Amino acid sequence: MRFMQFDIEIVSKSGKKIGLLIVENSESPILTVIDIPGGFVETKEKTAQNNAELIVFCKKQQINYATLDFSNNGKYVDQPVNELRFSHRIKDLESTVDYLNSKYKSNVVLLGSSLGGFVTLNTGNYLSIIKGLILNCAAVSAHLCIKEGIAPKEFATWKENKLAMVWGVPFPYDFYHDLKKFDAMKVISTINKPILWFHGTDDTTVPIAQAREATRLNPQIQLVEVQGGGHRFGNEMQPGAWERKVEQFIQSLMKDSNS
Repeated sequence: MRFMQFDIEIVSKSGKKIGLLIVENSESPILTVIDIPGGFVETKEKTAQNNAELIVFCKKQQINYATLDFSNNGKYVDQPVNELRFSHRIKDLESTVDYLNSKYKSNVVLLGSSLGGFVTLNTGNYLSIIKGLILNCAAVSAHLCIKEGIAPKEFATWKENKLAMVWGVPFPYDFYHDLKKFDAMKVISTINKPILWFHGTDDTTVPIAQAREATRLNPQIQLVEVQGGGHRFGNEMQPGAWERKVEQFIQSLMKDSNS
């Protein structure tokens, strides 16, 4: 069985350098899973580590796995974190899809968590090879999450004061405006492909109301409500439950790819 893991750097359509981590289990895979980081500074290595069981599953199924270092995640000295814009990260993901499509010519599944889910939803219609989305606590209307996450007075004076602290990072007001412009709720109804969505009922970072509204707008969404789960669920899911549902979902997409 073929197995090769390697890192590569490419230049994104955002004009910025990004890094990819690729686990190649086949030169001609049926599917490639792209795992999208959710945090401002989350690395591709940490993302892969968090989904180690998924990588094992991919290896058994000869599915390729890839993840990435988004632009402005703190890895490159010329890309400071406070210059991060999610419109750039959407282009980073599109560039990743383009690279993997040129290399493997396979269908793709996108897996995004939190703000990575925001990027995933905004990329869902990018190419027809994207056959399904898997989301964990996706920040659909991320700008509203940001607004609720900072002090009301600081938000009210953000534009005037030029900077506001967002989860420990001083961002200019343009950061918020950029998120608002790409509010993923505006594209939910247009994504015509299966979507498996996990969301904690007690999530205070991204309220589950966003997931429920998205489900109302798009009947393709299979929403799994994790009772008592916070952002990223904590320990509220039974061990292995997430993996089983994700593996079943991916296998259903593999059958569609073979038909």
